Amino acid sequence: MRFLVDDTSLCFINCHLAAGQAHANQRHNDVAAVLEASIFPAEKSATARLDTFVGGGDGTMILDHELCIMNGDLNYRIDTMSRDTVVTAVKGGMLQKLLERDQLLVAKRRNPAFKLRSFDEMPITFAPTYKYDVGTDNYDSSEKRRSPAWCDRLLFRGGGKIQQLDYRRHEVRVSDHRPVSGRFRLTVKRTDPKRRSAMWLDCQQRFDEVKQKEGGEEE
Repeated sequence: MRFLVDDTSLCFINCHLAAGQAHANQRHNDVAAVLEASIFPAEKSATARLDTFVGGGDGTMILDHELCIMNGDLNYRIDTMSRDTVVTAVKGGMLQKLLERDQLLVAKRRNPAFKLRSFDEMPITFAPTYKYDVGTDNYDSSEKRRSPAWCDRLLFRGGGKIQQLDYRRHEVRVSDHRPVSGRFRLTVKRTDPKRRSAMWLDCQQRFDEVKQKEGGEEE
């Protein structure tokens, strides 16, 4: 979903990535497919493109937008630890030990091509949100005994124009996931076309003066 506030473009993305402990690469591919797809109609006005989008984009892609917030079941898991070890660590409050092996955070640190490297995430201070026996506070006790993980995530992109105020989970027991939420403070801009044009012309003139000066010195 996208919309404009004054002259700032915002895009909200909800997605459900590939499931499975061993399918981290498929999740990476899913992210790339989502972020690289042209999913919105192009903005026809050159002025509107200049004022509201970034990177020379025309608004067709998610990353053309100034402010982006992504949420959903991203399905990233905790690597190289057994289910019982993870449960014991959660009960002991050793979340940092588990976060060091979270697939999403590891990919952001180690994979230069990972598309979510341009997104930020507020530090996680709550227990893994997946997978519970429905209606209880017990992690999966079925035959599959799936390992707990932070599948449900909330990420954002926009530099200093987005400030996340909180990041928390909610004890809703009607699903095998615990939902998460966050509150944000967004900074949007309003462009004065006349002042922008005057500034643009002034910058061009100054640049031409610099080029002429450097050219004269070389001669």
